[in-house]
Amino acid sequence: MTIHDRAYHRAKSWSKALRKYHIDRAISSPAFPPTFSNLHQYADNHFFCNCPMCRRKTNNKNRSGGRGWELSKNWSVADQKKLDNMISQVEDLNT
Repeated sequence: MTIHDRAYHRAKSWSKALRKYHIDRAISSPAFPPTFSNLHQYADNHFFCNCPMCRRKTNNKNRSGGRGWELSKNWSVADQKKLDNMISQVEDLNT
């Protein structure tokens, strides 16, 4: 287990705040201005975005075979268990 010093944590929080800042600027428009005016507010994790870069990618687009982008499913563990349970129930009804 490694213990990081303040400089490391300061650098990581700065880089994460900068990423959130760029995402916020990319999705903002005149109708929806940027959320915050300074980087410190982004570093405090007060920023929430539901764009594909931030949210869990259940409906993920993966590159497959060099022929463009195709839709793929990336189910969460809970959803995968529910799907397996439903499939087993359908199989039990069919037998």
